[in-house]
Amino acid sequence: MSRPFVHTWRHCVRIAVASTKGAGSHPCTLVHSALTGSRRFTRSFSLSTLHHQEHDKVKILFFGSDSFSVPHLEALIKEKNKPGSVIERIDVVSPKERVKKSKRDAEDSPLTLLAKAHNLNTYPSPDRKTGFEAWTYPEDKDVDAWDFGVVVSFGWFLPDDVIKRFKKAGINVHPSLLPKYRGSAPLQRAILNQEKTTGVTVQLLDPNEFDAGKILAQAEVAMPDNPTYRTLEALLANKGGELIVDVINNYDDRRREAKNQDPTKVTKANKISREACKAQWTTWDASRIERLHRANGFRYPITAIWNVQDSGKALPISLYDLFLVDDNSTTAGSTQGYATEDGEAPVKSSTPGTIFYHRSSETLHVSCSDGSLLGVKALQFEGKRRVLAKDFYNGYHVKSGVSRFD
Repeated sequence: MSRPFVHTWRHCVRIAVASTKGAGSHPCTLVHSALTGSRRFTRSFSLSTLHHQEHDKVKILFFGSDSFSVPHLEALIKEKNKPGSVIERIDVVSPKERVKKSKRDAEDSPLTLLAKAHNLNTYPSPDRKTGFEAWTYPEDKDVDAWDFGVVVSFGWFLPDDVIKRFKKAGINVHPSLLPKYRGSAPLQRAILNQEKTTGVTVQLLDPNEFDAGKILAQAEVAMPDNPTYRTLEALLANKGGELIVDVINNYDDRRREAKNQDPTKVTKANKISREACKAQWTTWDASRIERLHRANGFRYPITAIWNVQDSGKALPISLYDLFLVDDNSTTAGSTQGYATEDGEAPVKSSTPGTIFYHRSSETLHVSCSDGSLLGVKALQFEGKRRVLAKDFYNGYHVKSGVSRFD
């Protein structure tokens, strides 16, 4: 006799004995009735539970494009593979194969590569040339409709007729604490504006406006020291992956508790253009330029103008690997480490844009609006290879303390 059955038998005997007090039924008859009823209850409960679990299984259509969307898909795949997961299947809408100058250089996006590695169906996202109107909504003979559309850094606005195709909802992950920093550049703006905290929001897709849907979940994250776009992106993407899994697993509760965004607290986070990354030496301090480099340097480098000696040509030049120079370097009369054969060492009153070569570190120090210094480790003219600051100093007739960037 198995141990579970022994426990059940003893339990039924106790019930039967207790029931005979003041009753005319024999204990054995009551035990038989208790066991029979127990088996019926267990069988009925098991079938009901299985039916409930099957009913709760969900299908997800994931929309993404760039590196921020990858950890979210990874989190959903990991959750899908867990025993008893509510996720039945995941299909992915992602950019087509990128075709470069030669077919040998063609490659899938990181999101598409991840999907293929896990044998997920992939469908092409809208083509930039033909637009969303020419895009065909995915169809699969095994899917009558997806339960969720999960949109993470997709780049296209899903209209109401697409959102309504999902049985439960279309939801979006946005890397800010909405309604703050609505728009396409919340990470860049958070870095540039020196925010102390940031976060991630999971929201319902709004059929009329980007980033305006009801908030299903939010997580606040402390801003790390000196974050770059990439480091902040990785931090918030991992947190966003945790949030989206929570929302999928607890959607009914999250939907019931969803909150409207406060329209009086909306701020915008528009893209930072290439033009906006031109250094303004006379009005920007070194800290602002260095923050802009950390925020948007992955997309557009900080640029300046170099006036070529003798020819009079003014050539744009990109500045790389920027850093803040210790304020002690600008103390009056300090010459330690600087090349001073052509001019003076930097001081607070140095003309903005003036280039100083710091021989000890083999870097350039450029004077900014308030006399602060911006360090530069590498430079590149358009169409030329990138060179180290030392090679630029030696190869382009730079006079330390005299030559300037415009």
